[in-house]
Amino acid sequence: MDLTNKLNAFHDWYLMGVLADREARIVELALMFDNGKDRARVQFKGATRCLANDFLIQNIIYEVKVLTDFESPDYQRALHALEKSYFGKESRPNKPIASLSATLGAELPIEFDTVEVVTNLA
Repeated sequence: MDLTNKLNAFHDWYLMGVLADREARIVELALMFDNGKDRARVQFKGATRCLANDFLIQNIIYEVKVLTDFESPDYQRALHALEKSYFGKESRPNKPIASLSATLGAELPIEFDTVEVVTNLA
């Protein structure tokens, strides 16, 4: 299964936690399916910026998109949110941004180099 399909498969999963390790440049999402048994971990490596808005005790994922078209409105919106929260753009090339949107709760843009998805961690 390709990365886009893997990430799209997380519609209606619960975002249980976010780990951000600045030194290791990793942002990791801990996910759980509605059945309470199926679990996954999504690890964004080479992460340089991340912003979590509206994190609640219950966070339900609507979709996860990887934005790579640097001119698209979605990419520009996510980049603007990161730049605003990080006090402006640093001198660096554009990188992919994962955009997690919510049915309920947390929304996150994550700027990264690579992503790894590990499922069925029960």
